[in-house]
Amino acid sequence: MNINILMISLLAMLFTAELQAFNDVIYISGSKQSITKQAFSQNGSVYTAKIPVSGDYGQQLIFDIDARISGNGAIDAGFECHKLYPQPGGYFLIGTGNPPDCTYTTVNPSNQFRFIVEMNAYCSNIAIGTDMDNRNALLTAEQVTAIKNSVNSYGFIVGNPYNTYRSLNLLVDNTLVTNGNCQELTLEVKGLEQTHIGTIDMDILIGEVF
Repeated sequence: MNINILMISLLAMLFTAELQAFNDVIYISGSKQSITKQAFSQNGSVYTAKIPVSGDYGQQLIFDIDARISGNGAIDAGFECHKLYPQPGGYFLIGTGNPPDCTYTTVNPSNQFRFIVEMNAYCSNIAIGTDMDNRNALLTAEQVTAIKNSVNSYGFIVGNPYNTYRSLNLLVDNTLVTNGNCQELTLEVKGLEQTHIGTIDMDILIGEVF
C-alpha cells in the first residue's frame, strides 16, 4: 500500500475514533462516562452538553453526576471617588469626582470576591437535579488598601491584589422513574456573577435499582 494512502487511512481512523468518543452513548447500568469542557457548547457564560441515553424502559433510575469546575472569579471593588470643591467663604462641598481626579477614595471592605457556578441536569426535558456552590471571599484589609491606592493613583485597579482562581465540586445525585422517556441527557453549567469557567471535568453514571 502507498505510504501516503496508509497515513491518510490511519488519520481517518483516529478522527473517527475521536468523533465516536465525543458522541458516546450513556448506557443505563453501563460504565461511567467522563467528559470535559470540550464536550460542551458555549453560549455566553452557559455551557451545555447533550448525550444520548440508552436503556430506559420505565425502571427506577439512579443518576450520579459529579463535576469539578475551576476558573476565575470576579469582583466589584465598589470604590467611590470623592472630590472636594472649593466654595465661597472657604467651605468645601463633598461631591463625586472622576478617577484619577479624586481627593479621596472609599472602598467597601465587605464586598465579596465571587466565584459561583450552578449545574442543572435534565433527561429529555425531565428535571433530574441541580446543584450550586461558590468560593466567595471577603476582601482583606490589605486587598482593600491595595485597591484604594491603585484607584487613587491610576483611576483603576492595577495588578492583581486578590487571587481570582478558584475551583469547586458540584453533585447531582437523584433516584427517579422517567417512564422510559429518558433518551437524551442534557447537562448545563452556568458561571454566575461574571464567573469565568476555565475547566469542566465531569463523571456521569446512570444505574438502575434492582
